[in-house]
Amino acid sequence: MISRLWWLFIIQVPILALPTDDLTTEYAKRIIPSAKMGAMKGLMNRKVAPCDNFFEYACGNWHRHNPAEVLPKTRWTDTFKPLSDVFNRRLLHLLGSKSSELTSELELKMQRFFLSCTTANQDDLLYKSALKNVYREFSEMPAVAGAQWDSSAFNWWRTEARIHRKYGKGLILGVNIIDDASDPSKNTIYLGRPGPALTKSPEFNNFMEAKTSKDLENYLGVGAKEARNLAKNLHSFENRLFEEVSPHLIDNSVSLFTMAELEEKYISYLNFTEYIGLIFGEENIPEKIYVYGDEFLDKTLPLMKSTPSDTQANYILWNLLEPYLVEGNDKDHSKWCVDQTTRYFGQLTEHVVYNRYRSPKAEADVFSVWEEIRGVFRENLRGDKLDWISNATRQVAIEKLDRMTLKINSYDTENFEKLFGPVEIDRHNYVANIQHLLSAKAIGTVEKFRLARNSIDVTNIPSVMPVYNVQENRITIPVVLLQPHFFWGDEYPEALKYATLGFLLAHEMVHGFEGAGRSYDASGHSPAVDWWDNKSRNEFKDRKRCLRAQYHAYKYGGYELPEKEDQSENIADNAGVKFAYIAYEKWLSLQTEERKQRETMKGLDLSSRQIFFLGYGQLWCDDVHPNLKSTVVKFYNHAPSMYRVIGPLSNFQEFSRVFSCPRDSPMNRKHKCGVY
Repeated sequence: MISRLWWLFIIQVPILALPTDDLTTEYAKRIIPSAKMGAMKGLMNRKVAPCDNFFEYACGNWHRHNPAEVLPKTRWTDTFKPLSDVFNRRLLHLLGSKSSELTSELELKMQRFFLSCTTANQDDLLYKSALKNVYREFSEMPAVAGAQWDSSAFNWWRTEARIHRKYGKGLILGVNIIDDASDPSKNTIYLGRPGPALTKSPEFNNFMEAKTSKDLENYLGVGAKEARNLAKNLHSFENRLFEEVSPHLIDNSVSLFTMAELEEKYISYLNFTEYIGLIFGEENIPEKIYVYGDEFLDKTLPLMKSTPSDTQANYILWNLLEPYLVEGNDKDHSKWCVDQTTRYFGQLTEHVVYNRYRSPKAEADVFSVWEEIRGVFRENLRGDKLDWISNATRQVAIEKLDRMTLKINSYDTENFEKLFGPVEIDRHNYVANIQHLLSAKAIGTVEKFRLARNSIDVTNIPSVMPVYNVQENRITIPVVLLQPHFFWGDEYPEALKYATLGFLLAHEMVHGFEGAGRSYDASGHSPAVDWWDNKSRNEFKDRKRCLRAQYHAYKYGGYELPEKEDQSENIADNAGVKFAYIAYEKWLSLQTEERKQRETMKGLDLSSRQIFFLGYGQLWCDDVHPNLKSTVVKFYNHAPSMYRVIGPLSNFQEFSRVFSCPRDSPMNRKHKCGVY
């Protein structure tokens, strides 16, 4: 039994993933910590000294149990993916229940959608006919119509606007309604790329071309040779469309245009007034609009103008079909359908699953750790360790910290009936179900003009990480993260709770006091007068400069990390682990000797403080396929996981003391960097 549990934990799929397992017995409570110890020990590489490379020491065997592969879902394995997997197994158990066991009509709708997915078959003629009807609502597809296709009747941006109006889906341009940066009480339009930057290695591009070619044959009946040529053409066009602009430029560049200015600048490519009117209605055309990275528009719109209309049409209409294509095989089709249910029912799935395992004690523990972490930061702000911050700035920072809130995203107050109640779900019609769900989302998007900010997005995929919202001055923690016995648990040393949950909360908290967070006050407004005085602002920049040089010196997969001006994530990592450790030390100092003894793990020859750092290090265990490492370096805001361990711990004197690291050893930097 113990060996089975060890193995389950080592591959990061705890036994609690099986809903029928009873982990409340005394026997289970004795076995669980042994299994956790075995899992942690199994990931370590004891041949590497902790003072030489703590990431390799903590995670050196991760890749043996969780290897990265070339396939999309396995190119990057990490400790957070299993959280989603276990959540999905819980959801699968719910969706597979007898209808009489479900507690509401909304749960029954989710089940009907899931069942319609499990019976959808790409070889079914009715299914293929329904697919073609999806795109024929907007235009014929040149790849299918052949010589009969009329190019003069096709206009790419009007077609895209009509698709966006009906299904809320941007394919060339992303158009979203979210919080107004200048007035948090309002929602407004943001225009930019429709999704994250595409980053494909040659091997992955070849894999996707082959898949698209096969899909064109299977779903639309395109001939083999034509399908290969079309797939190559589509992916070549997509690469040119989305890979020419650095996402850092886009993410950090938000411009405000009047509609007249936008019209004047791009009138030779499209009529933005008509475009926005087609999507949201003429009555909702705003006077001003935010543009994420007008450099993206400057390159995308000329490219569209120079692209043959049949390529435009094939690309737009083929990508329109993406949500409807049935993936998976007989072995994993049910799992894939769980993913689809999560994709379209979003936070409702989190709400109903969480309600089945939620624990008031666990929720109370989260808020308790949060208050302890916040108390540590408050003491730092009030003390002399942060003497580089002026008293005036310090007081405003303390006020902001005191007004910062934490929310568990259980969605208890969301009106899911309004979101999903009117949606028709047919047990036997998967394509129509998706059409109805996307149409409901599109209607809800238009309604956001008249709603308060932060209205729920019905298609958001559940998150696994806490997030700080600068305009609310609030951290939200997803319920997926709170699944028991993953990173922390009542049977484990408290050190693991502080090293994981404590760090994640501290990391997000620090985001309120660096980068964009420093521009917002305690009320979530960006005041006209910066509340950071010149001295504090300049001292902040000096400390940030130290981190920039440190991380730029690191190499990952043979590539230097970019010397980015924005060091937000590195600042939050370095401060977060310090605050979490200090909070743990405070907790430990209040415990009896008998309680302190329970902070070690039998079979793991480490002190309680060393277990804290091991827990932190193993939070970031991962394996990344070599073809993806250059992408991680160039396009991700966070440092690669190994440097999220090595960087902060080599700057933290307490780590060096706990592991007795010699001066100037790799994990005990002579010149230590840090902001908070």
